[in-house]
Amino acid sequence: MTRAVDLPSDEHVRGVLEQLRSRSTRPVTARALAEALGLSNTTLWRRFPAIAQQVADDRRVALRAHHAVNDLPSAEAEVVERLRRDLQRTHAELELAIAQIQRLAIENRALQAMSLEGSITPLRRRKSVFRDTD
Repeated sequence: MTRAVDLPSDEHVRGVLEQLRSRSTRPVTARALAEALGLSNTTLWRRFPAIAQQVADDRRVALRAHHAVNDLPSAEAEVVERLRRDLQRTHAELELAIAQIQRLAIENRALQAMSLEGSITPLRRRKSVFRDTD
């Protein structure tokens, strides 16, 4: 059985969140917020899901901005840009290949239907020019 916990109000949770943000240059974690409130991480997520999600989203955005391509040395940024271009070109080639396969499948179905109707005469197989000389 779990112990009963006095839950803080939404305003109190947001106030503590702002205090944590003002004290640190690093993004606040949901776990740090829960500890500051005297709650478990699970209780924070269950009872204040919108606030916990906002904290997680803000942290994710801040970390991605910190690791942006612009922060990379120029050689690494060039490699990343080249890989992006290669990926775009590969994606375009894949789209073209998919379109070709779809076209061939449609033509194949049409030819099979025409064959079943009898409007196409199948070619006889040629006998092999190469004979076994056993």
